[in-house]
Amino acid sequence: MPHTLVTGANSFVAAHVINELIANGHTVTGSVRRLSAGEALLEAHPEWKEKLDFVVIEDYAKPGAFDEVFQKNQFDYIVHVAAPLLDNPENTDYDIHFLKPSVDGNISLLKSAVAYAPELKSFVVTGSINAMTTGSPDENASTEYTNDTWHKITPEQAREMQNPYISYCSSKKEAELAIWEFVKTEKPKFATTVFLPALIFGPPLQSLKSLKNLNFSTNAFYSFFNGTYEEIPNTHAGLFPSYIDVRDLATAHVRALTNPGAANKRFLIGGQALSASGIVKTLEALADKGELPELKGRLPKDTGKDNDITPARIRAEEANELLEMKLRTAEETFGDVAKKLLELEKKEGK
Repeated sequence: MPHTLVTGANSFVAAHVINELIANGHTVTGSVRRLSAGEALLEAHPEWKEKLDFVVIEDYAKPGAFDEVFQKNQFDYIVHVAAPLLDNPENTDYDIHFLKPSVDGNISLLKSAVAYAPELKSFVVTGSINAMTTGSPDENASTEYTNDTWHKITPEQAREMQNPYISYCSSKKEAELAIWEFVKTEKPKFATTVFLPALIFGPPLQSLKSLKNLNFSTNAFYSFFNGTYEEIPNTHAGLFPSYIDVRDLATAHVRALTNPGAANKRFLIGGQALSASGIVKTLEALADKGELPELKGRLPKDTGKDNDITPARIRAEEANELLEMKLRTAEETFGDVAKKLLELEKKEGK
């Protein structure tokens, strides 16, 4: 039975990765910053108790932070999800809150793995399309994104701007570059794969105490029926025009662990077209079919403002084909997210 380490285990993506790993016969050790976060995840998913345990890593960027974890455990695989969050209002300084924890967190984990995990076979990382683009409308209209694309923002530019979103995009690029430089110079025995998803949607599995604690993409999705908008906004007001279902992303992570074709590669993944009007029309159709009747009268009106959206050209075919991905439909993805959010509303008495 393979044993896999998942970092940032209580996050939106990691919870789905854990679910997929356990379904595929893995035992999992999840790293969390606080033990209470792991306990909350197990409380939400008691079916995982025999397959999941936790280690506390308070500072991922600290040199040797994972040394003891690897000394006490033998891992076959690592799925590295933990990273600084864009939607944390406390993250304001480029170097302190974005660059250092992103780069040093990756290198600290890699060094510990090389030193103390001789049986490790694969290291799969949840990166971001923001290593390629800031998602501006001009970029989307003029650029075809491939597995070789990088954006042009330098650390010096990001440091000068001190804009949280630009800091996030820059740190995703620099953190990934640090991984590939490590692979090039250290030549670890294990394979390394980095996925570069755009927006990630799907029903949350992580412990959620309140609708106020939603992750970034789920909160953006909820804004379409929580009263934020009277009219459908332009997609570029808050969305990148491409997405993947979090369950499909989790499947890709797990399949890449054992697929030789994924070794030492970076991949766009999913690449499904996304627009604000598309989300609303999908939800309207589900409401009309009686699958989401609660949404009738709650969705923003279509004024045609979003009809001139230029879809991003995301060339994700290589990974989708290599990993034999059968991507969920918009109805499956958006319908399942809406059902989960409506359940949470009922619990909160809304």
